[in-house]
Amino acid sequence: MKCVMHLGWSVMVLAALLVGGCGGRDEPTPTRTPIPTYTPTPPGRQPVAVAQQPAVQPAVAQAAAPAATPVPPTATFTPEPPTATPVPPTPTPAPTDTPTATPTDTPTATPTDTPTATPSPTLTPTPTPDYAFALEAAEQFPTQLPGVDEVRVYVYVYQGEAYALGGYTIRVSKDGAPLTVQARSTEGLPGETRPGPNPYTRFANLGAAFFEKPQGVWEIQLIDHGGFAMGEPARFVLGPDDELREFYLRYHEKPR
Repeated sequence: MKCVMHLGWSVMVLAALLVGGCGGRDEPTPTRTPIPTYTPTPPGRQPVAVAQQPAVQPAVAQAAAPAATPVPPTATFTPEPPTATPVPPTPTPAPTDTPTATPTDTPTATPTDTPTATPSPTLTPTPTPDYAFALEAAEQFPTQLPGVDEVRVYVYVYQGEAYALGGYTIRVSKDGAPLTVQARSTEGLPGETRPGPNPYTRFANLGAAFFEKPQGVWEIQLIDHGGFAMGEPARFVLGPDDELREFYLRYHEKPR
């Protein structure tokens, strides 16, 4: 088959040379066949390629303008509010057991001198004077002269069973101010504070009256002729309209 084709081509070339050689100058100039312009076929109308078409035919089909592909619409962007980033909670450390110090872990304390507390001074009570006479009674009775600013004082100073002692007197003060006393005790048989039987009648061997406003603090104490205290003092408090303005004291000489 190849030999036949080569032979055909040889005959055609030889015929062309003969024709060209027989022509003269008056022969017309050959016209160049224009090159055909390629017009692309719209999509969908391309002819089905046959097997005998040259290999370049698919390339021509590929040069066709691509079909218009619809562009998807652009989505509108709506900004979202920023999302707060959650702060992770701070982990709470789990309590740990504090190791108990063993005796070997306990530091040895340096011994210090314990301060000695200064003892408070002890108040020594003032001893009661050892009077020669004991105060046996200190009583208060209604006055015998109501309506009169007067205070009466009766004293019985005795020894033994009922023997009155003479030569003693009393120290009297009102609200701390001393008052004058001229009376002295008498010895022998005692007298009475009131005449006749009376619930307020007492034995006495010394009496004194003070015409003073009765209101105040009265203090009375037995003394000897030299002014020395012989017995414990007695204190009486009177109000402005107090009717108990008669004082009675009884002193008994202590055994020697």
